[in-house]
Amino acid sequence: MGDLRRVLVGVLIVSLLAVSPASGIEPTSVAVSAETYLAMYDEATLRGVEQPQAEVYDLFIDITGNEELDLRIREIAEFRGYIRQPLAAAELVPVDGRLLQPPAAEAWEALQANARADGVALRMTSAFRDLRDQQILFRGRLGGRTSDAAIFATLRFSAPPGYSKHHGGYAVDIGQTGVERGGFINTRAYAWLAADDFARPKAHGFVPSYPEGGDFMGPDPEPWELVWIGTGRIACGLGASFPSGFCDVGPGPRAADIGWLVDRGLTVGCAPGRFCPDDPITRGEAASMFWRLHEAPTPTGEAPFADVYATDHFATAVDWLWSEGLTEGTSSTTFSPDVFLTPGDSFAFVVRLGAADLPPPIGMAGPIPEFATEVVALGDIGSQLSRAEFASILRAAAVR
Repeated sequence: MGDLRRVLVGVLIVSLLAVSPASGIEPTSVAVSAETYLAMYDEATLRGVEQPQAEVYDLFIDITGNEELDLRIREIAEFRGYIRQPLAAAELVPVDGRLLQPPAAEAWEALQANARADGVALRMTSAFRDLRDQQILFRGRLGGRTSDAAIFATLRFSAPPGYSKHHGGYAVDIGQTGVERGGFINTRAYAWLAADDFARPKAHGFVPSYPEGGDFMGPDPEPWELVWIGTGRIACGLGASFPSGFCDVGPGPRAADIGWLVDRGLTVGCAPGRFCPDDPITRGEAASMFWRLHEAPTPTGEAPFADVYATDHFATAVDWLWSEGLTEGTSSTTFSPDVFLTPGDSFAFVVRLGAADLPPPIGMAGPIPEFATEVVALGDIGSQLSRAEFASILRAAAVR
């Protein structure tokens, strides 16, 4: 039994440590218009954020404290092209003394390492900012002035609270020691990032946030700001088409695993024509896939989790996992379906499925062997799993 457990753990670790992007996107010098870069972000449905609701935003945050002036600032901002931005709703992770969404943090560290190997230092100067942080920043730059001219001047370089891409936790500002922000475009760091139309940042899932040549996008172009959307969304934004049927799943180490999921009806992707391989998978999504892996059996009980509603697509799956003793939730009354799945969670599910007296999963000749019930440490491989990584793990669990 110990040998079997080690085999499975090895498979899981290897699948998690694969470095090639699931989309198969490599650095490219294909020229992309400013409008396309802006659309890539605006059309992305990023995880771990709440979509903007103007009436809610404005109830608990103002700009200056003067209602009439605040209305004027918003009018001018929206005339310039500023739009309401999503707010981070998931747990952020620290990186370089700041906070980012987990996939953006991992991508930033990989981009930094790439730059370091080329002798270039990338210094993060800003990342996540909440509404209050943005309010303080904007007020400071407005400096108590109230004229339209002063508002226009401030909006050239600063978003009002509610309108900054930094609110979502996916945007980063980059600087170079001793160089003011306006001079970043003339630095070696910027030249390295911008080479071949930002090929290196795109290979890690980043695109220019406010690119040169963009009109009516809110602020003036900001060479120092990148925003993470994932390599898959970049591929779709560039019009990629692959045999997988997903514009974000090209040739790569996980394409076969994702195809395996689709062939067995375990997933239809995240949206028409997209799998979203870079997105972290939630506990609710994982529960649904584990349930379908076992041919969607009828649960024998109803889970006591107050955060799982009958209308949720994963509700029956969670009931089944709970009734089979495969999950106890994150507490006696919560399952936390929107929390990102960790490697440890994934291994725990696989171990418990192996120990349970269940019919064999689809694609298996026999039941999963009984594994040890403890969750082993998987090493420093990140705090979350992407949808592509989970595809590899699910397939490995089913064929062993």
